[in-house]
Amino acid sequence: MKTPTNIGGNDLALWLQTATEIRMADLYTITLKNGTALRYTTWDTNLVVLGNKFLTGPPNIARSAIEEKLGMDVATLEVTIEASLTDTVNGVPILQAIGQGLWDGASFRIDRLFMDSNSNQIGTVVRFSGFIGPVDELTRTSAKLTVNAGTAYLNMQLPAIILQPGCTNTLFDARCGLFKASFANNLVAQSGCTRNKIITTSTQPDAYFDNGQLIFTGGPNAGLVKAIRLYKAGVMLFNSPLPFVPNAGDTFTAYPGCDKTQNTCATKFNNLPNFEGFPYVPVPETAI
Repeated sequence: MKTPTNIGGNDLALWLQTATEIRMADLYTITLKNGTALRYTTWDTNLVVLGNKFLTGPPNIARSAIEEKLGMDVATLEVTIEASLTDTVNGVPILQAIGQGLWDGASFRIDRLFMDSNSNQIGTVVRFSGFIGPVDELTRTSAKLTVNAGTAYLNMQLPAIILQPGCTNTLFDARCGLFKASFANNLVAQSGCTRNKIITTSTQPDAYFDNGQLIFTGGPNAGLVKAIRLYKAGVMLFNSPLPFVPNAGDTFTAYPGCDKTQNTCATKFNNLPNFEGFPYVPVPETAI
C-alpha cells in the first residue's frame, strides 16, 4: 500500500488489518493554474479532512477506474463533471470556465479517505495524481475530461519551441501573453438565425472570428461553447449544428481566432514580441 497519511493519532496500516467495517470516500483536489484550489468528495455530506473542506457537490464528479502501471506508461482517467450555470468558481460557471481553458493543465489529485463505522476519520492514501489534459466533450450540463498521470510530462517533446513558420503558441496561453478577457465581444443574436449560423451585432471585419470561439450566455443554448468556422458580414457559421435555434436577443460572448501567422500576430493582436514562429525558414525543398 502507498504511504498513508494518518489522522488523529491513528495508524491506518495497522487499523486496516483488524477493521471489520470500513467506510471510504474519494477526495478530489483540483488546483488551477492561478492557484485556486477546488475540493470535492464522493461522500454524501461535506467533509473537513486535515483542515481542508471538501464539498459534496454540485458539481458532481464521476471517474473511470484507476489504473496502476509500471515503467513509463502513462496512466489516464476519464472524468465527467456535471454542473449547472449556478455552479461557479470565482463567479464563472464551472462548465464555462472549462470551455474557456481555465482548467487546462490544472493539477488533479484523488485521495482515498478511510473511516470507521462511526465515520471517524482514520487516514488517507493518495490514489492518483496528475494533471487535466484535453476536454473530450462539453455540453450545457457536463464536461468529459482526460486526466493524465504525471509521467505524461516525460513524453513531451523538447524543445518547446519548434522551428516552423507558424507560431507555436496557443492563443491566450501563458506564452502568448494575451488575456482572453481583453478580446471578449459581448454580442446579441439577431432575427434570422438558424442552427447552422448566427446573425450578430458585431462590426468586426470579415474573418476576425474565423477559428474562434463563442459561449452562449442566454437563450436555449446558454452555457454552450462552440467553435466558429467562418465569420463574414456579421454572420458566424459552424462546422456542426447548434442544439437549438438562437432567438433574437439571445446573448453570447465571442472570441477571435488566430491563424498563427506573423502578419496576424502583428496586425490583429499587436503581439509581435511574443510571436514564436519562424516564417523565414526555407521549406525543405529549398533548404541546403
